[in-house]
Amino acid sequence: MPFFIRKSNSEPKDKKRKKLLKSQTGKKKQKVSSSELTNGHITRKSKKQKDIIDENEEIPSDSDVDEDNEQNLQTMNGNVRLDNLLLNQEDDEDDENNIHEQRLKRAKEYIEQIAKQEKERELDRDHDGVSDRLRDDVLEQAGKLHRHVASNYSEPILLHTCRGHQQSVTCVCISNDNKFAFTGSKDCSIIKWCLITGKKLHLIRRITKPNEKNERAPIVGHYDHILAINISSDGQFLVSGDRSHLIQVWNAQTCQHLKTLRGHQGSITGLSFRRNSHQLFSSSQDRSVKLWNLDEMTYVETLFGHQEPIQAIDALMRERCVTAGGRDGSLRLWKIVEESHLMFTGHKGSIDCVALINDDHMVSGADDGSIALWSTTKRRPLYNLPRAHKFASIDPSIIPASLPDDFWITSLASLRYTDLLASGSFNGIIHLWKSTPEFNHLLPLFTISQVGFVNDLKFSSDGNYLVAGIGQEHRLGRWWTIKSAKNAVLIYKLDKNTN
Repeated sequence: MPFFIRKSNSEPKDKKRKKLLKSQTGKKKQKVSSSELTNGHITRKSKKQKDIIDENEEIPSDSDVDEDNEQNLQTMNGNVRLDNLLLNQEDDEDDENNIHEQRLKRAKEYIEQIAKQEKERELDRDHDGVSDRLRDDVLEQAGKLHRHVASNYSEPILLHTCRGHQQSVTCVCISNDNKFAFTGSKDCSIIKWCLITGKKLHLIRRITKPNEKNERAPIVGHYDHILAINISSDGQFLVSGDRSHLIQVWNAQTCQHLKTLRGHQGSITGLSFRRNSHQLFSSSQDRSVKLWNLDEMTYVETLFGHQEPIQAIDALMRERCVTAGGRDGSLRLWKIVEESHLMFTGHKGSIDCVALINDDHMVSGADDGSIALWSTTKRRPLYNLPRAHKFASIDPSIIPASLPDDFWITSLASLRYTDLLASGSFNGIIHLWKSTPEFNHLLPLFTISQVGFVNDLKFSSDGNYLVAGIGQEHRLGRWWTIKSAKNAVLIYKLDKNTN
């Protein structure tokens, strides 16, 4: 039963009832129900019915009055507004959901845009890498490529000490895929090594000396000191030269003998392939340079000019080679197509080793201990460092006192088309150098010490390895012997700084 709370200062009951009834009758006048509509006319109740007051009628509470008012407001012209309110609430909820979906959609679009930009950046990096490679190839073809990498290297670490030769190791070469190294020795053998493991993979043994009466008999191997070795850039041919004036051609993969090249009248002191070809240059103590075509296994021509036995030779991309003339004190650049050569002078002693940095620059070493940097456009050196290995400390009890004080430069190597160089001496010291961009100075980087003659040095093409051939004796003679040295092949790992 409805109830209400009466206030203490409320009006009399009869008066309040009259006001309430009056307000209800006023509202009833405004009400229009569907049942009262008949033929488009509105039927009105009699005045008497309006004025009748039921004594037993209950007085609604304030809450009941509010509910009635709310229901009256919700009903207008036969339409219920409550449904509209509910629809409006649903519309508001839909709007909120739409806003949430729009925000989510925008977030997804933003993430997709970022992902797309990152992919484009990766593609740009790949494209930049390809562009850089193509640019380097063009510069390399022109002989003008020069990368600055020397400062990125940390101190070399001795990875393997490979023993297998019975006498001094005289020459070293590394395959272009940076997997294998080949070494020659005074014991007349060739060994194929694995750069990664340091294991011996194949041994080409010494052969017995053939009968001198049959000079044209096939000779499958070496019976005298091997002084030079090299491998073609595609890894197909391995060539080796010895003191018996012969050049042997081998299959680099199987180490099977292919051909014996004859023609030189003196010891073979150097062998070098023209890059990306089977064109072979050979130098000899007969003071000549010979050109060979290994595709047809034929001799091409002979170049003359040096006045003393040639000690070393090197070649790169162009159809030309450079030679070190030893006691004649000259370097010569042989231009095959032009049928001419250039002569360079500047060392005071015998020039015993030479290495091309690129097709326009080279480095040379002499028995007076000096190292020189050259440009092919100038006849005098751009820089000459005297007694380059003098400042290295050695144990006098290990090195014979009869050795000269000038610290003879016995080997040189360059990481092609970069500023990284290496030099070796008879005191067992290997220096790593950085050449300046102008090739007018050498900066020392690292010093590696061991005992013995450093007869040859080679960098792998990727710059990850440095291989040294060590012996008790110099590769070209037996003037001195370091008995405490070990005849070995040293493989150094060259790591780059992570900073």
